[in-house]
Amino acid sequence: MKKIYGTAASFFLAGMLTAGCGTDESEQPVLDTETDTIEENARDLPSKIQNVQSMLDRVNTHIKSSESGEELQEAGESLKEHWDLAEKEVEEQYPKDYAAIEKSLYPLIDEAKKDSPDLQKMTPWVKDANDQLTALLEKASNPKKEEDALNLEQK
Repeated sequence: MKKIYGTAASFFLAGMLTAGCGTDESEQPVLDTETDTIEENARDLPSKIQNVQSMLDRVNTHIKSSESGEELQEAGESLKEHWDLAEKEVEEQYPKDYAAIEKSLYPLIDEAKKDSPDLQKMTPWVKDANDQLTALLEKASNPKKEEDALNLEQK
């Protein structure tokens, strides 16, 4: 009888050990905290646009302080990352605004990435991009079509 209890206890312990070995922590995805934070704060289009404007303000601050070094390059890269999150949605929903924003935003980003950017060239691009983003934010914050608002009222 002791043999049966001993054998059963052995099988039970072996089963417990095997069950605990089923997960491998190295298989868990490694999170990029900066990108994940960006995506968490940008769930809807108006929030994405506001994030792009914040990064644009950061680039503008570096331009005004004549910092053409690594800080400006990092600000330009952050601007690009934030725009990438909103870009597809803006292109699909507001194609004309998308085209207008791209005309000033991409030259600005490209110039910011340079080792010695031309700050005088960048200033009008910042203003133009900010004006375009402000107009887009206003559109994106309101219902896209008046028909949609009317349909909601009739229901």
